[in-house]
Amino acid sequence: MQGWDFTSPGWYFLTLCTQNMRSVFGTIVNGRMHLNDAGRHADAFLREIPAHFPRAVVDEYVIMPNHVHGLLQLTTADWDIRGYTARREAFGKPVAGSVPTIVRSYKAAVSKALGQSVWQSRFYEVRARDEAARANIRAYIRDNPENYAVVAQGVEPICLGNKALLNMPKVGFLASRGEASLHGSLPLKSGEAVMSGFLSPMERAVFRAGLTHKRPMIWVVPAGLDILQGNTACRVAIEEGRLLLLSPFETAVEAPSARRAAWCNQYVLAHCDRAVVGHLNPDGMLACILHEADPDKQIVYL
Repeated sequence: MQGWDFTSPGWYFLTLCTQNMRSVFGTIVNGRMHLNDAGRHADAFLREIPAHFPRAVVDEYVIMPNHVHGLLQLTTADWDIRGYTARREAFGKPVAGSVPTIVRSYKAAVSKALGQSVWQSRFYEVRARDEAARANIRAYIRDNPENYAVVAQGVEPICLGNKALLNMPKVGFLASRGEASLHGSLPLKSGEAVMSGFLSPMERAVFRAGLTHKRPMIWVVPAGLDILQGNTACRVAIEEGRLLLLSPFETAVEAPSARRAAWCNQYVLAHCDRAVVGHLNPDGMLACILHEADPDKQIVYL
């Protein structure tokens, strides 16, 4: 966030990724993170942050195989609003007690303990502006290992429709809740299938347009596939080979939940060839998920 005073009180959701997204800190087993020695160092040093930075409070966090999520609060204690412009981060001019300084110190401590640098040079932050945003972020952090296991470890989804669509180039479409209109058409390449959870208003608008214009689509469903009962347009699209539904969830799962919705977006991002992002809430769940994307993945923001 250019020009933002990163010493100012508030809540910051941080994502720190390993170099080349290499699995360094352990592995996921049955939906739970099992830390190796490197992961235990990463965990211990994260919990020690308040001992070195008294204004910092470490809230919910998780150490993942190739990244770390943490919700960090900077309190108002000993914060002086004077000198605001002097506290703006600049290259080669670290600011004491700022979020970037805390992150650099933490990453350096982990790398020193491991005897090598293991991090990407940058980090990602989302400002959690209210309690609702913080609650969503905490839930996302808690559910991350279970979702990661389903996405990364190849749990075979249940399919309904034309599985040959999976062999086509796939553009993932992701959009936060809120705005419904694209203000234009989805930028598609020839021969691409649109892949999405089709959950938010903007995603559903893309789905309806896809049915109308007979585009190939892959619907990653955050519930059991019985969700389609009575939907004539979808049934016709399946019969004509233009639609594939896939889901790892049992038929008895009747409605999406926040955790299953997050899984769908993670699955789309992991399996598409490129991604297009529509409306994006800056402190929403989708913003969190995008921070976990492969850095080589092409992502277009509308």
